[in-house]
Amino acid sequence: MQISKPIITREHGSWAVLIVPMIVSLSFTGTVQWNNVFLALSTLSVFMSYVPAHIIFRGRSAADQSNEKLRASYLWGSIYLCVGVIFIVPLLLQRYIHLISFTVLGSALFLANYALTVKGKKNIISDLAAVAGLTLTAPSMYYISTGSIDKNAFILWLLNFLFFGSSVFYVHMKIKATGLKKEHFSFRERLILGKLNMLYHIAAVGIIVTMALVHFTPLTVVLAFTPMLIHIFYGTLTLSSNVRFKRLGFLLLAHSVVFCILLVVVWS
Repeated sequence: MQISKPIITREHGSWAVLIVPMIVSLSFTGTVQWNNVFLALSTLSVFMSYVPAHIIFRGRSAADQSNEKLRASYLWGSIYLCVGVIFIVPLLLQRYIHLISFTVLGSALFLANYALTVKGKKNIISDLAAVAGLTLTAPSMYYISTGSIDKNAFILWLLNFLFFGSSVFYVHMKIKATGLKKEHFSFRERLILGKLNMLYHIAAVGIIVTMALVHFTPLTVVLAFTPMLIHIFYGTLTLSSNVRFKRLGFLLLAHSVVFCILLVVVWS
């Protein structure tokens, strides 16, 4: 019997949402040990089971789901989960028991994402649920490095969530604009279409500045968000229905890399 090709997500940006928080957390703690490697490998493996799981869940209700695709999903989903368990066992044996809490919370957010999309297309809430789950890699990596869960673990999660949440609002604004199929938008129409997007980013900046004022983070952390904020606000004020989503995806991926580098530099 021929083994099917591995099932891997086509959403390239989700890899950044998963990996960048881990890198930021490792830089913050300044430690890289075998336990960090075990957690990274376990997390990546479980993440890869996401697509097979979605296919399996939908397979019970979707008439167009082929048996071959379902078999492949069961195979690779099982492989990914088994590898994830293998790498997390050494950590549990060392009594990193709070990893169970992260796993439960991540699973709950995955199910929320699935429930919100099972009867329709993705929306802002479902995508935010996914971002919230993927960015849990920041506090979990911090926990493995320090053995504790404190305010720094929450701050690391919040900074990453705020950054990657920005692309959710921005992309959905672009999708909405594209759906109108209008060649030109007036300034007022752009503001209306970008209202949620602008409000989110104003709130995000407010949260970041507030954390700096109460000495949770250095004020220079704002610099890590600056390139993305400039792009977001410029893109909103020049909004049109002509959107190249592939190009936009690569641009947002580049912003993720820049954010990671800047946050590591300003918080080192």
